[in-house]
Amino acid sequence: MDGQNLLNISVVWHHFYGVTSVAGETDFQIKARVVTAENKIGNFDILPGHANLISVIFNNIILYTIEKKTDVYLFEKGIVEVSGNEVRFFLKGKSE
Repeated sequence: MDGQNLLNISVVWHHFYGVTSVAGETDFQIKARVVTAENKIGNFDILPGHANLISVIFNNIILYTIEKKTDVYLFEKGIVEVSGNEVRFFLKGKSE
């Protein structure tokens, strides 16, 4: 699959231990065909060539990988930043 038609995903989890926050480096990177996220308006998809975007997001992200797998990641809240085909997630907490 052509790299122009893929998203480069980076995920950073912010882990909290007591009152001390440990902001991680990139926890993992993956290439995906499409990402679904949720903000206060509802679910939205990010595809290659998406307009630049910064949004507060909630609950989960769904990655549709190049292997045609669906990976779901749960969290409490986060921020997504899209620039070109680069998508960066900054996530806090995991939903129970």
